[in-house]
Amino acid sequence: MRVHRIYCKSVSDQDSIFDLDQSQSNHISKVLRLRIEDKVEVFDGNGATAVCKIIEINRTIVILERITEIAVSDPAHPKIVSLLPVIKKDNLHFMVQKLTEIGVSDFIFYKPDLIDQSIAKKDLKKTLSKINEVVVNACKQCGSNFIPSVSALESLESAINSLNTNDHEIYAFDLNASDTFSLDKINIQKNICIITGPESGFSEQEINSLIKKDIKIRLLKNNILRAETAPIVISSLLQNHFGKF
Repeated sequence: MRVHRIYCKSVSDQDSIFDLDQSQSNHISKVLRLRIEDKVEVFDGNGATAVCKIIEINRTIVILERITEIAVSDPAHPKIVSLLPVIKKDNLHFMVQKLTEIGVSDFIFYKPDLIDQSIAKKDLKKTLSKINEVVVNACKQCGSNFIPSVSALESLESAINSLNTNDHEIYAFDLNASDTFSLDKINIQKNICIITGPESGFSEQEINSLIKKDIKIRLLKNNILRAETAPIVISSLLQNHFGKF
């Protein structure tokens, strides 16, 4: 019988008995319809996981008891950081889900200059709240014990400035780039940050920001990829490449 995965930071606390928040409790009792004595795998989002059993279920809360030792996974290295434009909701959620499954460690979102006005009016805090939910659910499904960090900034330039350039090798992808992306030239001793643009591409000002920061601008073959497809393809190529070392 399949053991369901649940997210709760408390699984790695010293106390072996802990309760779940309302969202996770509702999922266990109303969606999965689990009962007392049923077992679940619980991960804390920072690499720790343990098998727990349900010892109490009521209308508002589920209480678990840890019944195995805590196992701790090693974080991926190098990490993939994805610097992404805010795009339409359904496409955004699909993109984040797949990138989480692939193994992206950090998401940094920015509002592109050439943003669709219907997106520009959206409340970024609400957008990030939903993205965090998508990320957690994707980790449940794919078996990752590390929940990616999620943040957002108002522009591409401010998003780039948030990065530690000494720790990251940074690539931006643009259809007008003259150099083709080559996996063999990547320095795998550093974390990799990929920057992609919206459907309309980078603005002239954004390209200038990339150039000023000495960021490598590359072409991903000649196919025109959608805003949500490009980072998925690039991240998949990177993870396959890292697996060779």
